[in-house]
Amino acid sequence: MVHPGPDLTTAPWSADVDQGSYAGHPGLLYRHGPGTFAELVAGTRRWTDRDFLVHGERRISYAHFRVALPRAVEQLTARGIGVGDRVMVFGYNSPEWVLALWSLWLIGAVPVLGNRWWSRAEVAHATTLLDLRHILTDTAVDAPTAISDLAELADAFTGAGADGELASAERDLDDVALVLFTSGSSGMPKAVQLSRRSVIANQQNIFARSGRQPHRLAPDSPAVVSLASTPMFHIGGCSSLLTHFLTGGRIVLTQGRFDAGAVMALIEAERVAVWGAVPTMAVRVLEHPDFGSHDLTSLRSWPLGGAPVSPHLLQRIRTALPNLATRGLSNTWGMTEAGGFLTVADGRDLLERPGTVGRPYPVVEVRIDRPDADGVGEVLARSPTVMLGYAGRDDGTVDGEGWLHSGDLGHLDDDGYLYIDGRSKDMVIRGGENIACPQVEAALTSHPAVVEAAVFGVPHPDLGEELAAVVVYREGAEPPAVDALREHLSDTVASFAVPTSWHLTDSPLPTLAGEKVDKKTLAAEFGKS
Repeated sequence: MVHPGPDLTTAPWSADVDQGSYAGHPGLLYRHGPGTFAELVAGTRRWTDRDFLVHGERRISYAHFRVALPRAVEQLTARGIGVGDRVMVFGYNSPEWVLALWSLWLIGAVPVLGNRWWSRAEVAHATTLLDLRHILTDTAVDAPTAISDLAELADAFTGAGADGELASAERDLDDVALVLFTSGSSGMPKAVQLSRRSVIANQQNIFARSGRQPHRLAPDSPAVVSLASTPMFHIGGCSSLLTHFLTGGRIVLTQGRFDAGAVMALIEAERVAVWGAVPTMAVRVLEHPDFGSHDLTSLRSWPLGGAPVSPHLLQRIRTALPNLATRGLSNTWGMTEAGGFLTVADGRDLLERPGTVGRPYPVVEVRIDRPDADGVGEVLARSPTVMLGYAGRDDGTVDGEGWLHSGDLGHLDDDGYLYIDGRSKDMVIRGGENIACPQVEAALTSHPAVVEAAVFGVPHPDLGEELAAVVVYREGAEPPAVDALREHLSDTVASFAVPTSWHLTDSPLPTLAGEKVDKKTLAAEFGKS
């Protein structure tokens, strides 16, 4: 069914919460809110000439973007893309990437956000798993499906046109509307399926907690300038894009890979007020030789997430940037499977409760499963933002009552603030990127000279963790060259999943009862070297 997009002043973003049901189980829901992607776009019509996207010398206004949308929709439908089709967007952050996302949503297709750093094997896996109809890409890929150059969508930004109402083909709120990927505890990246309800509810959570519901913002309200340096194919980057689009913000896109010097220059030139980042990015900015030579006083908010944020790092930021000392810092906890953020701690929370990741958002329920004597157990969460499940697999990550088993260990204090105490899954978070250790181990052991391998995280002052590998080669044989092992991995795993620390030996790996590799001992030995 095709739905026109009403002005969101008639469909306000409520902060009121009721008990309800969704996706076949009970849970908390907002009393009122938008229901379609066309409504979300229509809500931005109060902003016309203000800049929406800044990318190098390009500046695209809200009106310009809305005019481009029907043209892009026409281009994509001419390629045979229709309702329910899964289409991968495989590229770096760009205006064309943003246009592809929203155009696919208006068509009623399902955007599949591929990780631009994937290997060929990972692209092929996603293509087969999801039966992709099409791939829109900014680089050459080899896949058994139709492929188009993402840059061709730039044509939609040329010429004049009317900024009229848009329509969209929308399905059930609980149907799959977006697919992102996360590294699992084993094997290839897992495809996380999010509903339209999930995408909208994540935004409603953010607006309810911040008090910046779009329908309450006046047309002449100041535009909040944000810097998008995290990839939009990650849940945090995608969520930030939606937040600032829906509230009339200006989004400044970086070009290419992360560069701390370029980030500081953009903050100064565009007077950036909000910069969401992973801790690694924060460290690199603070350590950059040009830090102190750029005017960063425009920063008012620096939300950190994607990896543990240490109190030491927070204090470094407060000292280096006094404009963020009292209110500008925040810490979030969430994951791709959660459809975004589950808890948030503001600046006061971080000062009064060091180490907390905050309280749950309004429609998020959190409980601790099988807590020990100290109250620490696996953190379970239920929310309309939580994924429908992984494509092609049902491993119980989301149970029949809608509880997401996060794999994180944590505890709640008496006031309901959550603290994360560790991870139960065999994962490493390197600079905000999740790495499944078993996948890297499997790739290493496929090398003819390797008998067995163990991969694990070791502390790193910049990245949080770096990936270490202990490789066992055949006794009496020559050890393989580390460069050869790196080259072997490059065709199978993403670049960030190639270990940076190595130890080659012909001695068997230490094991625990049941022959499980004793990674704790291996990591301790690495720490001594």
